[in-house]
This record gives sequence, structure tokens and C-alpha cells, in this order.
Amino acid sequence: MPANLLLSVSLKYWQDFQDTLAKVMDANIYIFDINGGSFSQFSQEVELCKKVNKGGKICNEKCIRLYKDILESLEDKGTFTCPYGIRLYAYRLGTHAQKMGFLIITSTKIRTQVGSEEENTFVTKTRSIYQTINEVLKAILEKNLLGLRRLELNSIYEISRLLTSTVELEKVMDLITNSLIIIYKAELGFVGLREGDKIRIAQAKGDYGHLLIGKEWLMVQPLIEKFFSKVEPSFLSIDELMTLPGLADLKVDSGNKIMFYPLWSSLGAVGLLGIMFSPKSIDDNDTRNLQIYANFAAIALANAKLVSRLEREAETDFLTGFFNKRALRNILVNELERTIRYGIPLAVIFLDIDNFKCYNDTFGHVSGDVVLQKTAEIIKKLHQDCGYCGPLRR
Repeated sequence: MPANLLLSVSLKYWQDFQDTLAKVMDANIYIFDINGGSFSQFSQEVELCKKVNKGGKICNEKCIRLYKDILESLEDKGTFTCPYGIRLYAYRLGTHAQKMGFLIITSTKIRTQVGSEEENTFVTKTRSIYQTINEVLKAILEKNLLGLRRLELNSIYEISRLLTSTVELEKVMDLITNSLIIIYKAELGFVGLREGDKIRIAQAKGDYGHLLIGKEWLMVQPLIEKFFSKVEPSFLSIDELMTLPGLADLKVDSGNKIMFYPLWSSLGAVGLLGIMFSPKSIDDNDTRNLQIYANFAAIALANAKLVSRLEREAETDFLTGFFNKRALRNILVNELERTIRYGIPLAVIFLDIDNFKCYNDTFGHVSGDVVLQKTAEIIKKLHQDCGYCGPLRR
């Protein structure tokens, strides 16, 4: 058995999975192998580290010596402080019988004065990150070294816990797709969101992911209608997949299979989950585990979509679709801070509709609302036609 078990894990997709986990938990993650060598890169940049290293590669000698001391002395877990004041939470990965490496987690923010409640919250996050990474690694290594999948369900459970506690839609979709790739060695994992009468592929990871993102299929399309006519997964050949609009030129191994899981919640169909694999790489047990995962994914997506809609409604004016007063205030504060920090010029344009009060008093507020809507449409059209403007806020 190799001394460095982490070498059995494909770094190609591990970094994406680790980075997604870091974004979901708002933390910085990096992993060392059992010999103390760097296994993965920093997931997120720490501003203090960038400052110390003057924007170059994060490799300060003081920090490296500290890491070496930590890894040599670490029994199970510990809390340490780097030479520049950043709190580090260290964990030994694996079991006492099967040591895999080391995990170090830090906050992405420099916290000079941290209350006990905030500190306890972050400690809870580090434990969740450790449990998730540890279970996923153990499941991958068990499968690679022994050909077994007993621990696969444990890893799915840990990831599902994070999924259902995350409310940001992009992070939920990233975690879903990267998890499929890293646990099942899938060639492709993708999430389609239901938007009215169609399904839009909102996220896809793997060798062919870029070919699917943005594709749209009507709910009445025969194959899509077939998927949502039942709660069980549907298996498709590559030839069948290529009958979907926009996929006629998809160049993939014809021996592969695609498995579609319809994602249902109490609110109805929220989307679909797709995974591409070679015929021998997934068995009936995997299919059952994936069904459990799909159920959690459906709940997580439904929650995230609801929160996203509520946030959007809370910050926009329902008549024009532009940001409301509260949102504009926050944007102005951020833009002013950015202007001060980077010396970037800032301009604000105020518009006033001539004689609008008179129009309202004469024709009524309903007609006034129509004027506001038409004015907003003109502004949007002018912005679209202008080749010099940046993106419109709304």
C-alpha cells in the first residue's frame, strides 16, 4: 500500500471540488500529503498573505516552517496562529490506521477583534469542512485501492448537509456538479433549472461541460417530458442525448451513458440532474445513492431559487426592474469605497421626468406608472445601443 495515499486522488478535479467547498463555507482550504508536501493550492487568496508576499506566490518561509512544525506535531487536530496573526485550524486526514494527509483551514478575512460567537461559528464551519473532505477522500481511496463503495454514502451525506444549508444558487450548483465529478469520476455532471416552460442548463462540469451550459429545452420536448413523467432516473444512450436541441454535434464516446434525475420538491419540478459515465463505472448501488443525493439536491435548489427570488424582489422596483433606494444606497457606498481605494473616477447621473407630477394629476397614477415603465425601457435600450457603457445595474 503506498505511503502517500493522497496520490491516488486525481488532482485534476479535486482542486475544483475543494475551491467550491471553500466558497460555500467562506473559508480558505489547503491540503498537505502525509509527507508534508503541498497536495492542493490555496482555495482563496488571503489579503494579508498577498501583502506579505507582495502579490507573488504565497510561499513565505516563516509560514512554511510553521506548517512543517504543525504537521510534525499534530496528533488529531489543533489551533495555531501564523507569524502574521492568522488563526489556523489543522486536522489530520484519514484514520489512525490509514493516514492520508493534513488539512488546514483559515478564515478569508483578517479578523483583529473576533467575538466568541463569531469564533464558535467559524470553528463549527471548520469541523463541517473537515468531516466532508475526510469522508470524500476515504470513499475515493476505498474505491481506488479496494474496489469497494461502502463509504460512498457517508460522503454523500456530508455533502448533502452542506447543500441544504446553503442558500446561494451558484454555490449550490457548483457543489452539486463538482461532487458528482469527484465522487463518481463522472465525465460530465450538469444541473438544469426549470424556468417557466423550459429547462436551462445552468451549470456543467467535466470534459464536455462547456458544450452544455446555456442550452435550453422545452418542457414539452418528448425526452424532457419523459423524464418528468416519473420520479425515477432515466437512462439515455449518447445517440438519444444528441436528439435534444443543440446537441447534434456533441462529440463524446458513443459507449457512454447519460443518467437523468428529475428534481422534484414540494413546489413541483425545479430542474434535472445529469451525469455521464462509462457503462462499467456505476452499479445499482450507485444508482440508489445518487437518488438520495438527487433528493437533497432538489431541496437545496428549491431553497436557493426561492431565496434568490426574494432577494431580487427586495432590491428592485417592481415597475421598472431597476434597483430600489435601499439597493442603490449600498451600491453607492461600495463604489465610493472602490473609488477611494483604487483612485477610479466615479460619475453619477440623475434623471428627472419633466412635468411628471402634472401628468400624474391629470391622467392618474396608473398612467403615471406606464410612463415610468416606458422611460425605463428607453434607458435600457439606450444602454444596449451604447458601445462605451459598462453593464447596467438592472
